[in-house]
Amino acid sequence: MTVHTPAPRPSQNSRDEVVLLDEAGRPVGSADRLTIHSTATPLHLAFSTYLFNAAGQVLVTRRALSKRTWPGVWTNSCCGHPKPGEDIEDAARRRIREEIGLHVGPLIPLLPTFRYRAIDQSGVVENEVCPVFAAFVGDEDPVAEPSEVAEWTWVEWADLHRAIESTPHVYSPWAALQVPEIDALFPGACAFQRRTPVDADAAVAEVDHLISAELDALATEWQGLIGDLGVDVLALDLPEWLAGHSSGGKRIRVRLAYWGFIAAGGAHGSDAYLRLLRISAALELLHLFALIHDDVMDESDSRRGHPSAHVEAAAWHRDGAALGQAQRFGENLAVLLGDLAHTVADRLVDSLPRRLRETWFKLSVELIAGQRADLTGAAAGRWDEHHSEAVARLKTGRYTVLRPLQFGAIAAGASAESERALLSFGELLGRAFALRDDYLGVWGDPAVTGKPAGDDLVDGKATMLVSIARDRVDDSGRALLDRLGTDRFGRDDAPRLAAAMREAGVDTQLEQMIRDDLAAALAYLEGADLSPAGVEGLRETALAIAWRES
Repeated sequence: MTVHTPAPRPSQNSRDEVVLLDEAGRPVGSADRLTIHSTATPLHLAFSTYLFNAAGQVLVTRRALSKRTWPGVWTNSCCGHPKPGEDIEDAARRRIREEIGLHVGPLIPLLPTFRYRAIDQSGVVENEVCPVFAAFVGDEDPVAEPSEVAEWTWVEWADLHRAIESTPHVYSPWAALQVPEIDALFPGACAFQRRTPVDADAAVAEVDHLISAELDALATEWQGLIGDLGVDVLALDLPEWLAGHSSGGKRIRVRLAYWGFIAAGGAHGSDAYLRLLRISAALELLHLFALIHDDVMDESDSRRGHPSAHVEAAAWHRDGAALGQAQRFGENLAVLLGDLAHTVADRLVDSLPRRLRETWFKLSVELIAGQRADLTGAAAGRWDEHHSEAVARLKTGRYTVLRPLQFGAIAAGASAESERALLSFGELLGRAFALRDDYLGVWGDPAVTGKPAGDDLVDGKATMLVSIARDRVDDSGRALLDRLGTDRFGRDDAPRLAAAMREAGVDTQLEQMIRDDLAAALAYLEGADLSPAGVEGLRETALAIAWRES
């Protein structure tokens, strides 16, 4: 057994609150964590975790000698307290990151109702309802916080069980109680050892955390550059403004990259997984860049149910009675905001292996090429099927579906055969995704999509839907189509054209095309050299995005 001692680093101790409970385990308030731990500690909520590596060993840690209670004793992998309003599994993932620097897979409830009371030799009481979880970390080793962890080591579960039975006083009182109970329910821990964890929600949470950390770092750097210049008419400076726009969304690209990674043999928690998180965070910031710029180019007033960035900035300009044109000011600031998102995305990619960086460059160029073709095609009245399909492939299908899958495959070190299967699947699913985008752009519910219906028609966008409609609508519908992209087509015309297209069966044909592309895409997963868990994740994600409502 090799015991590891963490290197010193700045303490991250800070005031935080715990959730107080009544005797039935129901929340009744909150209090400062350090204040309540006394000789009369009230019942409160906590959690314990036992982390397993790829070899099936469990991580045990030795509490720092500076700890107020039970200093220097060996214990389970990580413990902590959820903050008021924080989901307990999210709290466990957060604390695992903060205390031992690990990225975990799924959390498996082991002792969901565990409760204990113990008294330290100093007289301080621990009194907790403390659900116990198992989690998985692939091939990572801890990067421990010295103020929390003095030493750590990986051990066999059976060895830990025997050690606690023979010398329980060497271990924390909660671990001494938990391990025998866990072993009785899961003999030898065989029910959760040596398995490949998969958890797309955990990956999304890790990506969100990485984006937040990157934007926090940006804010610090920005302040060093700006100094006392202030924000003048802006309500927020660019880093904080960008952070506000980065939250929300379905994280489709993250999920596809993750399932492509798992399908290609990647392991949750491995070094390769950390690279996947980095490229996925970059993808989300690139997506944010595209949305902000797209709203400026399309003159869209809202995004995800909130004012678009350029609309926000224009309102700040007007509220501040600033000089110049509010609309132009808003557009200029939104362009800068999008550029900043792209810059941060590029920084995330900079440290990745060459093939990921090369594919990132290809993706970025494809996105801009698709946007250019979209704009110039609309100006030229290009609504032919060839042009519409090419725009959808470059602007939507590639950067939303195919390239994220490829990033996952590359990060996992996929075989050429596995990568080909994922790319073939992604090309067809990307087309289905773009067709669904077309559908929602005309018939989607604004309360669900967060954007006004008919924007694509008002803007004269070259979509497959319009190409289909030109062959199917009646004379009145064709008269509306002929005005598309001109000043003679107004917002009031959009619902009339949408109704004419629906009457001509355009919506039905579009949905059949989605159904056909989805079936053909899923066929590429059958018989391919891909992991069953990854294939199942890709199948579920494909169905969800092909028939999404927003």
